[in-house]
Amino acid sequence: MILGFILFFLAGLGFGYSLDGRGKWIPLIFPILLGIGALVQWGLDGAIFLKLIIALIVTVAGILLGTVIDARGRQAEGTA
Repeated sequence: MILGFILFFLAGLGFGYSLDGRGKWIPLIFPILLGIGALVQWGLDGAIFLKLIIALIVTVAGILLGTVIDARGRQAEGTA
């Protein structure tokens, strides 16, 4: 279970670092689609919904961290 959250974080980090604009938010599609699939297969369950919310938060954290790293790199290039 933890491995999935790590993968969502890394996907967010990679997309946040490498893409500009709205493209950074593409990784949010992955946990949403997986969550919808789980809800369709097993029905509405609190554990599934909680895992979906955690996955979205972790993905957004990765996107924001990737954006910060990208901004610092661009700032360092501009001052060098």
